[in-house]
Amino acid sequence: TTETAESMRDSSQVMGLSQVVRANQLMVLYLNMVNTCRLSLFPRECRELINLMVQKPCEGPEGDLFVKLSLSLFMSCSSLNSSIEIGTIMRKWLTDVLNYSYEGGRKAELLLLTGMHLYSGTYEMIGPILSQTTGLKITVSAGHAATIQTLWSQLQTEEQIVSALAKVPVTPRLSGHVTGYLAVHCLSQLINSRLPSCPPNLFTWLPEQLKDTEEPVHPVLCELISGAVNYLTSTKGRGVAGISESSLLLLLSPSNTMSCRVLAFYYLLLHRRAVSELRQKPDTPLPAEYSVSLLGDDSAKTLLLHTRNNKHHYAPVYPTFLKLLVAQFPFLCDPQALLAEDEAKAHVSKLSKNSKEFDVVEYMSGMLTALERGDECKTFYMISKMLKRHHEAIPSEIVAACVPHVVKLGFRVQSSFIKLWEMSAALNPQQTWLNTARVLISPQLTEDDIWVDPLQLFQIPRDVTKTSLGVKILLHMLRGYLSLCSARLSDVEGSGSKGKEMEEKKGLYLTLQNSAIVQVLLDLTDRGDQVSVSEDQVTPPIESDHLYENSALVYNFLHDFFINNDGLSKLVCWQTFKFSQVEGVVNGVPSLHVACTFTKSMFSQPQIQKQLFGVCLLSHLAIQYPVQQTLQACNEMLQWATTQTGLMATLWTLLSLDSLLRIVEAFPPLADPIIRILLAQRKALSTFDAKTIKDKLKMYSSCDSADKRSPQQMIDSTFQTLMSDVLVRMKGT
Repeated sequence: TTETAESMRDSSQVMGLSQVVRANQLMVLYLNMVNTCRLSLFPRECRELINLMVQKPCEGPEGDLFVKLSLSLFMSCSSLNSSIEIGTIMRKWLTDVLNYSYEGGRKAELLLLTGMHLYSGTYEMIGPILSQTTGLKITVSAGHAATIQTLWSQLQTEEQIVSALAKVPVTPRLSGHVTGYLAVHCLSQLINSRLPSCPPNLFTWLPEQLKDTEEPVHPVLCELISGAVNYLTSTKGRGVAGISESSLLLLLSPSNTMSCRVLAFYYLLLHRRAVSELRQKPDTPLPAEYSVSLLGDDSAKTLLLHTRNNKHHYAPVYPTFLKLLVAQFPFLCDPQALLAEDEAKAHVSKLSKNSKEFDVVEYMSGMLTALERGDECKTFYMISKMLKRHHEAIPSEIVAACVPHVVKLGFRVQSSFIKLWEMSAALNPQQTWLNTARVLISPQLTEDDIWVDPLQLFQIPRDVTKTSLGVKILLHMLRGYLSLCSARLSDVEGSGSKGKEMEEKKGLYLTLQNSAIVQVLLDLTDRGDQVSVSEDQVTPPIESDHLYENSALVYNFLHDFFINNDGLSKLVCWQTFKFSQVEGVVNGVPSLHVACTFTKSMFSQPQIQKQLFGVCLLSHLAIQYPVQQTLQACNEMLQWATTQTGLMATLWTLLSLDSLLRIVEAFPPLADPIIRILLAQRKALSTFDAKTIKDKLKMYSSCDSADKRSPQQMIDSTFQTLMSDVLVRMKGT
């Protein structure tokens, strides 16, 4: 050590390359002795090491490594501060190191990180940083770090650290493959530390760094973006301007790399979510907002598909990015649309490399001409060929114009065409929806007209919605525009008491809109206009097949709809719907099983229609779900029925006979209380005028199937059915 220090002291002021290499080897040796072997240094060794450390290295990587090794030895070896004389020398050395590292574009990340951790009091983080930088085991004791922090604070203030960070250059071609501590590490640590300020040029430096990023994205860059948004919305960042809108517009342009566009859009989504959360807090100043024009649906769709197909390149950002997109662009994350996109890409991979140039617009125009002529065979062939030769430039206008003609053709053409329509909707959803609505409803419709009032979609002609193709298109568009309506309404927010009132109004509007949609959808499942099957027919008519398929599609939609909208099923049941639809809805919508929890409240209503609907709904629930919860609800209903007296009680019993039979079928032990109710009402019939009862039954016959028998015959017939059923069960046991 003495020879090395003496030879370097006799050399020129700046060490040569060979001398720096020898010095680095000696530093590595002593770092291993101090940190791995736990050896103490003699005073003479400390003096010679200090004489070596105070030398000024040459330019280049070896000189930078010499500074890092010297800093690591200084931080880990407490013997270097053992005396006042040595402490004075080390103070001068540290001053020279700080000045040396910040001059000439030197990499100062290690010094900046060390200084920030010293000021923040996170001494335990210094050792791992030095270890990862040097590749050696470095341990820094808390007591020694506190001593150095006192010395460091005398040489470099917090303001100097912040100003030094403002000079840190952009890392070229930053990606996850770049190792070591970089400028993004320093800025991320500064924003998340307890230091009171950040570099004034942070939001001009960040766009420059985003432009120079590549895949896979660096994980610390994602942390820096999140920290920058949190800083803007915190008390420390009040009055600080974020990334300018013009800079964001440039970052999102297609000329930049996909990683740059994804991270810029990620920053924009985080900023919108943070501002939305601040609006919920009264008297809280809001940062400047960005215009909605930056949130283009096409950009969001493109970036979502790119990140979804390259998850391994966007692992640090993808989960949060997807959650933000689902919250702010729910219609883009529809599972059916994503599956259709996967299917479209599968078709692309099957295309022949030597295929001739294919004019999609001309081909689709020819298919529309064949449809107008009613040429089913040619249309099916052309659709099949189009599905095999998929192009991204598929014209949504022509696809939409084909819908009214396809519904007139057979099932084979319709099942193929719906794949083509869904493919177009997956690539360009809103344009396909709007063009289809204009063709089927009105050419003057705009997108704003539909998302403000999605009920306009039910103006689609009945001859279209009678087919499964029409129902699939209607439900697809309805699902998309409802998500779009919810997303657009979430942007309309107030502050303070007005904000709460606004939220209540939006919730009420969406609830009423959803309940109206359910009522209209149930009309699509109504079998009232179904063509009856005559005795001579071997197979049911085609209209019957369409009706059952449409009902299944609507029931699947309602099942998801009830799950995603709490309380909607209760509101729909309270509003009631046709008795003929109850059985199909109960059997086809599994999420309606919760209705047995609120049927009891329907019996306390003064309107007999709601009471009758409640017992009809409960009876079908008992058949479909014969479980303890449904049995308890039936018991509560029968207890309520036994307490009712008068003419309305008799009418309720007469109009609920079919429902009571279904309850006994589901729960035979309830036959006894039902028989008692029938006997009591049979006896009460003699106290009422027969004509009055007949007129009342005729008045309420729309609530259930009309019966031409007399009231006594109705009760006697039901009683006989119950008794015969009980006898059969007793004989079986």
